[in-house]
Amino acid sequence: MAGSEEFPVEVEIFEDVHDSQFIRPMRMKFKRGDKLIKWDLILRHDSVACLLYHKQKHSLLFVKQFRPAVYISRVRRLDENVNKRWNEINWSKYPISMGETIELCAGLIDKSNISWRKHIQEEINEECGYKVNENDIKSIKTTGVGSSGAQQELFYAEIDETMKVSEGGGVDSEKIEKIFMTISEAQKYCEQKEVAGSPGMLYGLMWFFKNRCK
Repeated sequence: MAGSEEFPVEVEIFEDVHDSQFIRPMRMKFKRGDKLIKWDLILRHDSVACLLYHKQKHSLLFVKQFRPAVYISRVRRLDENVNKRWNEINWSKYPISMGETIELCAGLIDKSNISWRKHIQEEINEECGYKVNENDIKSIKTTGVGSSGAQQELFYAEIDETMKVSEGGGVDSEKIEKIFMTISEAQKYCEQKEVAGSPGMLYGLMWFFKNRCK
């Protein structure tokens, strides 16, 4: 855990959060037949994601970034931290890399005046540094399940170096790293027992292997 690893400092965790711009915890009570049911849920924005294939590199492009929820969960699962309270865990001894995930380029639907396809076009530009024609972004699937019910539309697009406009990396406090994988590397990645990625990413890869690797 030494060397160039980055570690969080002055970590504070707040459980009662009611002013988030991104999620809203709620509890729904209702009757189904003669049974009273209580259900906890979290409302959040819909989102878009895109599987990117670089034609010249013959590689798929992903993004790597820090996810605090993944970090907290992994640290708490360690034997030394089981049953500890938040403030009893020495967070600063665990590297940021424990919470890093490899994902599709993605973003929230946070503008009501533009299309979902336009949203993902902007995300590709910001996170990966490629300007893709909106008409060249193909819709694959829309999903929506879980405790939030939020929908995500999955897209596919092909890129090359003529489309590159910047190094990407995201905006504001985002620290996004671009990760290229050859098709064989991506296939091996999917075969791992533990994958630090979303089901949407795995579905996108399965779609690619079936429809584009012929």
